[in-house]
Amino acid sequence: MPIGRPDRVDPVRCGWAVPATVLAGVLLAVCGGASWAAAPGSAPLSLAFPLQLTADHVTVDNTGATLVAAGHVRIDYGADRATADLLRLNRAARTALLSGHVTATGPQGQASADAITLVLNQVNEITRAVMNGNASVQTPQYALSADSIDADRSAEHLVAAGHVTVFDAPDLVVTGDRVVYDGRSQHGLVTGHPTVANKAGRLQGSAIELFRAENRAVIHGPVQADVYGAVATSEAAAVNFKTSVATLTGKVVIVRRQGTLWADRVTIDYKTRRMVAQGTTRAHFTDLSDAGTP
Repeated sequence: MPIGRPDRVDPVRCGWAVPATVLAGVLLAVCGGASWAAAPGSAPLSLAFPLQLTADHVTVDNTGATLVAAGHVRIDYGADRATADLLRLNRAARTALLSGHVTATGPQGQASADAITLVLNQVNEITRAVMNGNASVQTPQYALSADSIDADRSAEHLVAAGHVTVFDAPDLVVTGDRVVYDGRSQHGLVTGHPTVANKAGRLQGSAIELFRAENRAVIHGPVQADVYGAVATSEAAAVNFKTSVATLTGKVVIVRRQGTLWADRVTIDYKTRRMVAQGTTRAHFTDLSDAGTP
């Protein structure tokens, strides 16, 4: 491998053990870890194709412990490709750092960030991927964007922080300042002005718990919901995404142009567009001209 050449290295077939797992790790470690539907027990990364590295400059220290590729860095591995301004590999620390306009694309989807750090174990399997600065992951099933994304494959644990947005097909959107997801229990916690929304409505609370296996969410209050032109508040709420039913509980107040409804509990069926009030209930009507409209 050329060392410190000023001309572009194009291509370099890389046989160094650590770089040979970099590209596969970017998509598998980040995309697989971020998925709300990621299966427990992710398989170790294995190499089935030769890997090629190209860059303007490639240097390796005298001991072979550190490799630095700079300028128009590109890594090709099968159908996957990663590009960056800089690639720094440290064998002793077992880390790989891609920085500067980092992108990774492949059949599974695409990922991008200002910098991506990969951590490897003793047998060169990716155990953790940390994305910083305008981090995003997109697959056909979901998309995740945040200021930072930390996916720990060994613990099946993901943390996304700062301006987090999660899209889960077909139309579920979750936002917040921080998302913590545990793949083993398939449980997620969204905090920092969190919201959950789809085409039928939007709910906001102090915290939102997502239970992927049961396909439901619990919104901790105070809760505010926008549904069918009405604004509702309550102490707590729960959403069953399978049945498209939301339940507001505790001092429920629903305000619409027709008037205001107070109840202990209100069930909203998004399929039938019906609301059912239960418990102590009272209402004040101000306009009944289109009261038949949900």
